[in-house]
Formats: sequence, C-alpha cells, structure tokens
Amino acid sequence: MIKQIIIVIILVLAVIGGISLVNGESIGEFQLNEDVQIFQTCNNCTTCNFTRVMGLNNRTLFTNVSAIKDGTYYYFNIDADNFTRVGDYTYCYSCGNSADIETGCLDFTVTYTGGDLTLQMSILYISSIIFLIFLFVLVILFIGTLPSKDRMDEEGTILQINQLKHLRPVMWGIAWVLILVMLFVISNITIAYLPTFMLGDLFFNFYTILFWMTIVATPLWFIWIFTNVFRDREFKRMIERGVDMKGQF
Repeated sequence: MIKQIIIVIILVLAVIGGISLVNGESIGEFQLNEDVQIFQTCNNCTTCNFTRVMGLNNRTLFTNVSAIKDGTYYYFNIDADNFTRVGDYTYCYSCGNSADIETGCLDFTVTYTGGDLTLQMSILYISSIIFLIFLFVLVILFIGTLPSKDRMDEEGTILQINQLKHLRPVMWGIAWVLILVMLFVISNITIAYLPTFMLGDLFFNFYTILFWMTIVATPLWFIWIFTNVFRDREFKRMIERGVDMKGQF
C-alpha cells in the first residue's frame, strides 16, 4: 500500500513538473496590415519550433520556423505583408525537451479592426445609419414644402419673385451629401466586419464613383444656383419698372 502511494505521488509530481504549454484554441485577434506575433509558453522546454503557419484555405505561409526564446516564452513575428485578407489563420508547434515533446495547433484571426463587433458597437452603427436616414427623410420632406417657381397669374406673368425656391437645389445638395455619407459608413462597416471584402468593396466603389461625380458637378451646381439668383434679381427690377415678365409653369 505504501509503495502504491509513493508511485502515485511520483506520478503527480511528474505531471506537475512536466511540459506545460498554452493549449487554448485561439490566441486572439489581430488587425489587418499589422505584424502578428505567434507564440507558445513552456516551463522546461529546450527547443520550440513552429512547424507550419497556414493562411486562408489552409495555404501554407511558413514551415519549420525556429521560435525566439525569451525565458519560458517562445515567439516569432510574422510580417504584415503576409496577411492581405481577413479571416482565420492557424499555426502548429512542436516544443519539448529530450524527455518529452508536445505538438499541437493554435488559431488566430485577422480582422479589419483587430476586434469583434460588439453589441454596443452594433447599436452605435445601426443608430448612426438610422439617424442619417432620418435626416435624409426630413430633408426630402422639407424640399416638398418649398416653392419650385415664382407666383404667377393664369397667363404666366410673374407677379412676385419667390426667393425660397433657390433653397431647393441647396437642400437637394444636402440630401446628396447624406447619401454619400451613408454609402461611406455602410462600406466601412461591411469591410470591417464581414469575412470578405466583396460587399464592402461594392458599396465603396459606388461611393467613390458618386464622390468623383460630386467633385465634378459641384462647380456647375454653384454656377447654376448663382445664375438663377442673379437672373431673379434682374427679373425683379424689370417687374418693379412695370415690365411684364413671363415665367414657366
């Protein structure tokens, strides 16, 4: 009986003093375009190698990489150029000493932001989009209340110049900007948190096209507004002199 107890104690001590490694399934998340440090910890290892680092679709990035030792911490830095897409990556290790060797694989995830989409962030993003849509609807409703032409009689003669009609193109410009902002926000959210860039790139390409169209059209938009304002000033002077000015129904 005493011999059995001694054997059990020896086995327990052997387990406690044996190789102790990080055995979690994942070491965490890393941001795209930043270096990734893969690692393993071992209390009494004399050697530790990373036998394989695999990218998306199990594509091999590195094989038989010698880990850098820092006490019980073994690591290797992988350059950011090796991670061009978001997704799950895997690396395998072989660590031990002359008496025992442990092998296994660990995962890590590369994301656009380096973090998960939390409930608080989801609420913030959704609230922002809803707020932008709400502003867009308000602008459209406000445009509907603005006059689109001058006050005229049945024959089309202008009775009074209505300056408020010049607000319509200004408000349409604001509505257009809100559309651009919504596209920009949606494209960035989809790029950041969807597993592929396909949908995010689609929204961002729409945004880019509309943005450059806006850059080209903005000077023409200003010229058109100021031309109409200047024309109405001239019409008002003519009406005040008693000249009948015809408008458009």
